[in-house]
Amino acid sequence: MAKIKFGKEGHLELEISPLTIWSNPGSEGEFMEYQIALYCEGENVFSSAVADKLVALKDEESIYLSDFIAQVLANRTEDNWTMLEPKVSFYMRPSLAPQSCCSSYNRPDDFFMQITLEQNIFAGEDKVFGPYSNTGLNINFEAPGKAWAQFAKDIRAEEEDFDEEDAPEEE
Repeated sequence: MAKIKFGKEGHLELEISPLTIWSNPGSEGEFMEYQIALYCEGENVFSSAVADKLVALKDEESIYLSDFIAQVLANRTEDNWTMLEPKVSFYMRPSLAPQSCCSSYNRPDDFFMQITLEQNIFAGEDKVFGPYSNTGLNINFEAPGKAWAQFAKDIRAEEEDFDEEDAPEEE
C-alpha cells in the first residue's frame, strides 16, 4: 500500500492501494480499482461503514493513477485532473507560493492534490441524490515533490504486481 504523510509532523496520512485489475475480452485497456483511505495518527478517519465504499475505478481509457501523479510532477502545470468512477476526481498541481517571497528558481517544490468524493459515494444503494454534482467530501493534501514521486512509485509497484500475478507461468 502506498502512503504519503501530510505536513512536517506527519499526523495525517493518505493511503491509496490498487485492489483489482481486469480487462474486457478483445480490449487493450485495463480497469483498476483503487482503495482510498485517510489516517490521523494511525487511526482511520472514515467510519468502517463507509470505508469499503471509498473505491475509485480507472476505466480502460484512463491512465493509471501512478502515471497521473508522475505526469503532474514532470510537467509542473496547473490544469491536471482525472475522473475515476464512481465520481472520484483527482486534481493535482504545484503548490502556489506567495509571489513576493520567492523567485521562480527558489520556489518550494511542494505539490497539492485534491481528491473529491462525490456525495453519492456515501449514499446507500437505494439512496442516490441525483446526477453527479460537485458536492461531497474534498480531501486536500500537500507534500514535497520527492514524497509524491515515492508515492507514485509505490502505487506503480502495486499496479505492476497484478501483472506478475496474472501472467501465465512458463514451463
